[in-house]
Amino acid sequence: MSSVIITGCTSGVGLAFHDLVTRSSSPIFQYIFIGRELGRLNQQVKQTYYELDLSKSGHIDWTSVYGKKPPKKITFISNAGTIDPIGRITVNNADILRKAVNVNLISPIEMISSLILWAESNSVSIRVINISSGAANNPIAGWGSYCMSKAGIKMFFDVISKENDFVEVEHFDPGVIDTAMQEKIRGSERDAMPSVDNFKKIQQEGQLKKPEDVAAKLMFMCGRDL
Repeated sequence: MSSVIITGCTSGVGLAFHDLVTRSSSPIFQYIFIGRELGRLNQQVKQTYYELDLSKSGHIDWTSVYGKKPPKKITFISNAGTIDPIGRITVNNADILRKAVNVNLISPIEMISSLILWAESNSVSIRVINISSGAANNPIAGWGSYCMSKAGIKMFFDVISKENDFVEVEHFDPGVIDTAMQEKIRGSERDAMPSVDNFKKIQQEGQLKKPEDVAAKLMFMCGRDL
């Protein structure tokens, strides 16, 4: 059986993906859900849950996760992310910046790097679906740490796909989704984020995408490996 790993499974798209999986009577993959405060989830005995705070670490012992029967293929959905802190990067708190970069960049690098080493020694192929953003390619005033770290993780994934012929990478930008992150963005002051009105307009015009629809798209993308 193939395996699907997703990070950030307790909110937004990650939570919608988890709920979609757990509503299925016969899941077609072995699912690994990674996140913090997993007690909030309606956990299923058929699935695997791994408590991890990415603001502190990305360390996972993959041998303990998969045991002695590794899957032939793993699809890793890099979904966890934080928009914090919003504001001019030169005046942001260094500790908050450090935590944000850990979540968006450093911990995913640590996690994927160890997964690649483990997969190589166990003849497992890897497909990465990186939940990307326009912020990875376009600078947005007030989003310094988010833009930088999303651009960095995108390039990291591209590099590992060049270095390892058993690693495939796909960047997926789902657009603007109706999540707590967007609510936080709309609550920003113009001094901190000059383009805040653009995001308010998207919400007012009903252009936000539903997390459930994006989760269904991810499920379809995973199913292409069958």
